[in-house]
Amino acid sequence: MAAFIVRRLLGALLVLVAVSFITYLIFIKIPGGDPAQRIAGRTATDANIADIRDKLRLNDPFYDQYWGMMRSLFAGSLKSYSSQLNVVDQIKQGIPATFSLCIGAGIIWLSFGILVGLISAVTAGRWSDRVITVLALIGISMPVFWLGLIVRYLFAQDHPFRFMPDGDYVPLTSNPWQWFVHLLMPWFVLAVLFIGFYGRVLRSNILDTINEDFVRTAKAKGLPWPRVLVSTCSATP
Repeated sequence: MAAFIVRRLLGALLVLVAVSFITYLIFIKIPGGDPAQRIAGRTATDANIADIRDKLRLNDPFYDQYWGMMRSLFAGSLKSYSSQLNVVDQIKQGIPATFSLCIGAGIIWLSFGILVGLISAVTAGRWSDRVITVLALIGISMPVFWLGLIVRYLFAQDHPFRFMPDGDYVPLTSNPWQWFVHLLMPWFVLAVLFIGFYGRVLRSNILDTINEDFVRTAKAKGLPWPRVLVSTCSATP
């Protein structure tokens, strides 16, 4: 178990290093990606651009720039090129809203995904299974950003069906009910994709497990079907 955790941590560390380096190359070193020119604007002079490059140490070798960026990140002094705001402070400010969004959406897609997968597996081949399959494919195929715009237009903007708040984030500590109401629509928008995906995967795994010998033995011995189904789900990978 300890070796597995160590391997996972090392793998995660390597992925983070690779992603940070690739992101650095994309935004700093690709042609037309000079941050000094982007910060200075279209009407900037060469002197303005040179001054910005000198202040941000963009004239140093790329490996020195990358190492300086990572050192500033871990020291908590990394600043945005465009807004000059502290990156770590911005991340800290966004953590409560990000956690609220992810955890709520995760609970919804996990709960409904399990329910959809169970219903589809139990009613495999019937009309209900076909309807759920079609809805799952539609949910998987819809881009989240597009679905968010449609849902916002229908239920949050000036519209006869409006009953949800349009934007804003209310901290949980200030008003739990408003926190829940403001996040309900984003939760469901983010969960739609994963409900369909997880439901289809769970359906396939349950149908494979149902044909195992231990399930047929349990059914032959007269074990109630709900208990057999629970045992099947617990044995499903």
